[in-house]
Amino acid sequence: MARQVIEVGRPLSTAGVLLAGISTIAKRPHGAVRLPDVEYVQSDARIDPQHLADYSVLCGFDSQQGVPVTFPHMLAFPLHLRLMMRRDFPFPMAGLVHIANRIVQHRAIQREEPLAVRASFGALMANPRGQALAIRAAISVGGEPLWQSESVYLRIGARDPVGPPVPLLTDEPSRVRERICEALPASLGPRYARISGDRNPIHMSSLGARLFGFKRRIAHGMWTKARAAALLVPPMTDGRCSIEVNFRAPILLPGTACFEGDADARRFAVRSTDGNRLHLIGQYSPNPPEDFDA
Repeated sequence: MARQVIEVGRPLSTAGVLLAGISTIAKRPHGAVRLPDVEYVQSDARIDPQHLADYSVLCGFDSQQGVPVTFPHMLAFPLHLRLMMRRDFPFPMAGLVHIANRIVQHRAIQREEPLAVRASFGALMANPRGQALAIRAAISVGGEPLWQSESVYLRIGARDPVGPPVPLLTDEPSRVRERICEALPASLGPRYARISGDRNPIHMSSLGARLFGFKRRIAHGMWTKARAAALLVPPMTDGRCSIEVNFRAPILLPGTACFEGDADARRFAVRSTDGNRLHLIGQYSPNPPEDFDA
């Protein structure tokens, strides 16, 4: 059976997303878990200058550097939501945890370019804490692939997970080139939620976070990745790169996080101030793979 392709028109409303999140809370998969074979496409996406500016300020990117490599996720994420809002998506939206993300960019994206954005489900993957699943996204101009990503989400507590294990980056000891520690306010969660559209209760309030087993609200993984990229990834002349991260222990808000870059400028991490708690492990390459197919 051919994949269903759905062209996206009007943007998602905040109320619609919240209602979908509430209506799916009681979802429980029955029988073999299957992901819908569907692709959402927005063929006329544009970068809003104010949206880009607000994102750059919150994540700490220099506005003179153009479109940050992590910003296209802002364009793809509404399509992630549409996939998760479907009736035939087997899991509730609320409480899904982002545990890994890989971005491949083939050249820098220009602010004025007309972009085509698409997203679809990838593979189911097994995790000791529950069932993981991938969402793959791609952005192109006139058929030219510019940017691709794979995001892995986890439904904690789902029994009998299927699929291959989630690939994990190893936390190899290395010499730290620089270490920058920052205090993160409780308002970071709601502020990034407004910019990204990711209003998962675990980021919005301590009450919402406690409902899913967290002591306080937690920072968005993609904010943490973006902030690490802004601080630690070397400037890119042509925009070509690959940046892959695993999200480990959540950053509780308010809190403090330390961003560490390795001596070779290819690996980085985010840890607690005492270094005992790993929040994120990542690696960067200026030579993206040509065979990454999203």
